[in-house]
Amino acid sequence: MKIIKYVESMIVLLLFEGLFISSVFSQDKHSYITKLGTNLFYREVHDANRTVLGMNEIRSVTEGMDGLTVTFYFTANLSQVTKPLKLLSFTNSTENNSYVDLFYNAGTFTVRRKYNPGSEYYYDYHLYDPMFTIDSGAVMWEVHLFFTGFSFWIETRDTCKSVNNRWHAPLFIGIDSPRFHIMNGFLTSSPLAKLVFGDPNPSTTFTMPEEIGIYEFKYSELRSTLNNEFSKDN
Repeated sequence: MKIIKYVESMIVLLLFEGLFISSVFSQDKHSYITKLGTNLFYREVHDANRTVLGMNEIRSVTEGMDGLTVTFYFTANLSQVTKPLKLLSFTNSTENNSYVDLFYNAGTFTVRRKYNPGSEYYYDYHLYDPMFTIDSGAVMWEVHLFFTGFSFWIETRDTCKSVNNRWHAPLFIGIDSPRFHIMNGFLTSSPLAKLVFGDPNPSTTFTMPEEIGIYEFKYSELRSTLNNEFSKDN
């Protein structure tokens, strides 16, 4: 039997590695756009589902930058998703041996961090606040995932709406764990460090159209920006 530890991440009270957002996140700033840093990789795609992107394919990260942002789109009828839909995997080898997986799950995200690469033992960090609206038709969503070894900042956008169409969430874990430190491979363009997009066995029709991109950022600057622009009057 798999041992699964399931953690509800209530971002109302979340400590984002020194960024304490004391405001109520149910009052999310749906018009707020988190600025992207310098672009390191861009590719237009018909469907990125099953794409494997090696970090040796991106431009070198600027000295002093300690975070990366991956951007992508996905289209699905969320009302028809009957099991978590995998959107992204972080790995140093293959998809089956991933360290961390990102899932769409019940109107929000679940981040799965494994005890060992590819292990059946893992922690699920399920966000408490909504990140999507569940409509009856197929909707294309844009996802910006800011990640470091110790934190995530996630922004989603409903592309069918033109205003008040963004949702935000921090998470107090990153792609590293106490036993494994893989962020360095993503920052140093290691050919072993890879992002795997999509789900090999989705429960509903699912595509990842438009484009995928990688951007760099500095965590301390992102934290300061969010404190000054996102949290201040929220």
